Amino acid sequence: MAQNAQPLKPVLAYPNKTIAQLCLQINQQLTTLEHIKAVLPKDLANHAFHCVFNNKKLLIYTDSAIWATQLRFYGKTMLTAIGSATSAPVSVLQVKVISIPATATTSPKRRPVTPPQKVADEIRNNSLMATDPLKQALDKLSSTLGRLQSGSN
Repeated sequence: MAQNAQPLKPVLAYPNKTIAQLCLQINQQLTTLEHIKAVLPKDLANHAFHCVFNNKKLLIYTDSAIWATQLRFYGKTMLTAIGSATSAPVSVLQVKVISIPATATTSPKRRPVTPPQKVADEIRNNSLMATDPLKQALDKLSSTLGRLQSGSN
């Protein structure tokens, strides 16, 4: 005889409401972040990643010090937007930098393109007709190109 599956209880139905409180805080942070991003320019809004509201302090997290500086310039605008969107007064804005892990889509380092040996030989031949400072520079360049060509084979 198969048992009937019991329906899932909502999170608030459990006696320990810690998870429900955490979910509520996360939702508040997400809505606060949406209000903040709405008043920022698009390129700057893309660099506001998280926000945390703690007492009268609003913490905003970004990925570099450059963007943190730009966010601080919009501090008064953000505080006004948050004050009108929420009933809690916010008096202090703090911007912090967090490191965002690099994604796997980063391109590999490009290797220099070495010209063929024929180019190094032609530069060496042209150095024979050049004056002293130019002759030394062309000789050095041709020997470097020759070394690079032999090292890449």
